[in-house]
Amino acid sequence: MLAKFKIIIFYSLLIIFFFSTKLLANNEYFKCPEKVLKVINGQNYLLKVGSILGVNYVKFHINKSISIKFKYSDSNDKPIQIISGQKLIKNSLGYEVYNKVTNKDQYVENTYNFIKINDSYAFTRNENWWSPNSENQSNKNYEYESSGRCLKIKKDEFNLGKVVKISDKKKIKKKEKLASKSKVASTSNIIRGKRSFAMSWEGYDDLILGKITFTEQDLFGKIKFSLPNDDGNCIGTYALSQTKGTWSFICLKKNINASGTLALNSLDGEVNGKGKDNFKKKIKFKISAKD
Repeated sequence: MLAKFKIIIFYSLLIIFFFSTKLLANNEYFKCPEKVLKVINGQNYLLKVGSILGVNYVKFHINKSISIKFKYSDSNDKPIQIISGQKLIKNSLGYEVYNKVTNKDQYVENTYNFIKINDSYAFTRNENWWSPNSENQSNKNYEYESSGRCLKIKKDEFNLGKVVKISDKKKIKKKEKLASKSKVASTSNIIRGKRSFAMSWEGYDDLILGKITFTEQDLFGKIKFSLPNDDGNCIGTYALSQTKGTWSFICLKKNINASGTLALNSLDGEVNGKGKDNFKKKIKFKISAKD
């Protein structure tokens, strides 16, 4: 009898624990303003490097899936559904999700990468769009890369796809004051510099040595460097998360693009990276520590 009572107590506690953990696990909602980093090809009047293209409304589900809606900056329409309840793929930096839509009117590929930073996320996005029925030949296709930081929001704001109004004037003034402070902080957080680098790239017999210039803000940056043999300049971007990150660049004269991962020594700022170009040739590089 005592044994039966113990079994009943054990399973009762197990059920209580199961449901209590379920109650503690919640969906999370974010809005992620998206800044254009690079237009890879094609044209679209909205695609201007450095401009805010729009806002992604992101829902992280408790089952490790994600839903993303997107709203253009100049639009009063409801956000467009990009991804709905799709499983996240874990990688060395955080999470990624890929989605492809193909129909008679358009072909769209979207790849998002999310990097966890404290209680929020940084993200990068690559979109490739093509329409066989576009009347304007120059706007028939485009591909671009973008990035941004995510801000946590309430469920109502995610559902509506717009800022939920607050009737309390004091709260509004407080938000305006915080936004003003944030704007000043963001402009003062820009880092510019030049460092020595060494790169080995399959196809080049010798080590590539030179200077790399960079502009960085909030762990996102732009890079530029020159290749030997009069092969022109390469431009690119990178995203960091404390000690890890991703990079990509394109060399226009050679019509080559490459991407990969990087590791940052947080003590002295030395950076080591590796990856491949679009011809599967391996690339390794080291950027010198802070002066």
